[in-house]
This record gives sequence, C-alpha cells and structure tokens, in this order.
Amino acid sequence: MLSSYMITDTNPFIYSHPLEPDDIIDRDGETQTLLKHAVGGHFVRLYAPRKYGKTSLIQRAMREGELQEGLIPVVVDLYRIVSWADVAVRFERAYSRALKGALRTKVEEFLQRTGLGLSLGAYGISAKLQLDQKAVDPLPALHALLDLPLRLEEGGGYRAFIALDEFQDVMKVPDLDGLLRSHIQYQGHVASYVFAGSEPGLMRQLFEDKDRPLYGSAVPMRLDRLQNQDIGEYMTARFKGTDRGVGEALNPLVTTAKGHPQRAMLLAHRLWEEVPKGDVATLEHWELAYESGLEELDAEFDARWRGLELSEQKTLRAVILGKGSPYKDDVLQLFDLNKATAQSALKRLQATADIEQDGTQQRVVDPLFAEWISRL
Repeated sequence: MLSSYMITDTNPFIYSHPLEPDDIIDRDGETQTLLKHAVGGHFVRLYAPRKYGKTSLIQRAMREGELQEGLIPVVVDLYRIVSWADVAVRFERAYSRALKGALRTKVEEFLQRTGLGLSLGAYGISAKLQLDQKAVDPLPALHALLDLPLRLEEGGGYRAFIALDEFQDVMKVPDLDGLLRSHIQYQGHVASYVFAGSEPGLMRQLFEDKDRPLYGSAVPMRLDRLQNQDIGEYMTARFKGTDRGVGEALNPLVTTAKGHPQRAMLLAHRLWEEVPKGDVATLEHWELAYESGLEELDAEFDARWRGLELSEQKTLRAVILGKGSPYKDDVLQLFDLNKATAQSALKRLQATADIEQDGTQQRVVDPLFAEWISRL
C-alpha cells in the first residue's frame, strides 16, 4: 500500500547530472556571449574541464536563444561516438527532439523524400540499423542530416543554433571533422555552431592544427571557474529557501570548492543533508559533510588514479606538495622525478584537463581530487 505521505523537503543542490537553465550558478555573461555569437552568425569553440557546466550552459543559451531571438535550438551529443552510423543516429535524434509544429512537418517530408530511411519519428535510421546494420549505408543519411540547416531556412526558420557537445570525440571517427567542414562552411548564413569539448589537448588539435579541416574556424571561448561571491550568494539563497541557514559553513565550503561548479554543488548537497530543517549549519556540520563527500568520491578517484601513468601520479603529487611549483629540487627528489619527465607528464595532464595553469603556478583542476591525492 502506498503511503499518503508526500516528500516536500528535498535537497536543492543537484550535482549528478546537468542542471536545468534556472538552476545553474550565474553564467549570465557567458550565456549572453554565446547568444551574441550565434545571432551574429559566428561559430564558437567552447571548452572547459569536465563537470564545469558546459552542457547546462548550452541548454540555457539554447532556451534563451529560442525565446529571445527566435533561433532553432539543436543539441547533438557526440559523447563516445564510434562510427558513421552512430553519428547519423545522434543527429537524427537531435533534430527529432528539437523540431516542432509546421517546421517539423516540412523537415519530415523532406527526409522521407530522400528515400534514405530517415525520420523524426520512431522508425528512423536508428531503428533500421538495429534491424540490419549491413543493409544500411549511414553516410548518405549523414550527408542529408548535415544539410538540414539549409532545409530549415527553406521551411521558414530564422537561424539554426546547433551545439555539438563533447566534440573532441569526433577524433574517434576518421575524417569526420572533414565531413562536417564540407557542410558547415556553406551554412554561415543559416546556422551558428557551438563546438563544446572537455579535453583541451584534443580541442586544440582540432582547431589549432593547420593540417586539420576545422583549423581557425571557430571563436575560442573558455568556460572558467565560478566566482566565490556567486557561489556564496547561490548557496545562501538555496539554504534559506528550504528553511535552513548555511551559517559559518559557507566560507570553508566556498574556499574548498575553489570555483569548481560541480564540486561546489556536491559539497553543498552534503552539507544540506547534515543540517536539520530550521537549523543553521555549523563547522561541525561542515566537517561531516566534507568527509562524506570525499568518501563518496573515493572509488571514482581510486579508478582515476590507477588509470594514470606513474610519472603522471608523481607529477600530480609534486604539484600539490610544491604548492603549484612542481620543479622544486626537494620536491623532485622526494618523488624520484627529474624535470624533463615532470614536464612531459605535465603536458599530458594539461591536455586532459587534470592540471591547469594558474598564473605562474600549476594546480589540480578538481580540488577534491587534489585533497584525495594529498591524503595518500
């Protein structure tokens, strides 16, 4: 028998998936920058480490672009694509989610006329590939899908606003960036693209290597850490809105998060769980929340650590012990690490966004991973 009791006191700090547009911390400036580029017909390369809120920012910009500017928002998730067929399915599903009303009807009619088995309904190319992959050539279908921004304009749309999320994974499908360029280079008057990626090394390779098809084709835009003040105001308001006070736990929470969006949200979630309704958080609540958060992440961090090369493990520890300066003689000696090896490992860790430059210093991107390493 179901209980008649309804849960009304729920934790307002969500960190396990991308946030809804109204729930993200600040990012007003970044949203407007993306929209200005989109309306102006520019292509943007949006990059940041994982868990920095790229997907949430894109969703917010898409919503506001549709409401304020009449843009047609399309988000294509390219995470872990492995083949041409996989890419075709991702694009077909993205347009299926995005298009509505008369415009959807016109595009559906166009897709059916191609005779390629494409559809915005349930029986598109993904269904055909599941039945018999050998009987379906995904490349002609992908060409048709990549041309859809031109069809959208013919159907009465103003401008397509297309985000290709986790774009660095196009490297897994040979020549995919070349195929994309062959289409988008002719779409500047009808579509604006955002190429969003979380691995700086691969994103630089795609857009800064002169031998790559997309060289110099997008305005670079880095998503930075959040400001402490913005985090503090958000946490204070959310605690107050659920009949709690963040109290003296606010400063250590903000200091520990170091502007990392997802880690700030995780710590706030854990702190909220420690504070009874009607109470104000204390330092004791904070200590319990902090240890609880690290305990939750232990398995994730352990797997991440084991996936690193020994030289990378040593370099991470050198960055932390050297307080951002891993090349100090005593630090190198402690870890039996020479400067050349540390420099090489540092480049790899920067390329994967495990470490980033902070002025003249280096720092571990994830502040909680840094704390976990320091406890080894």
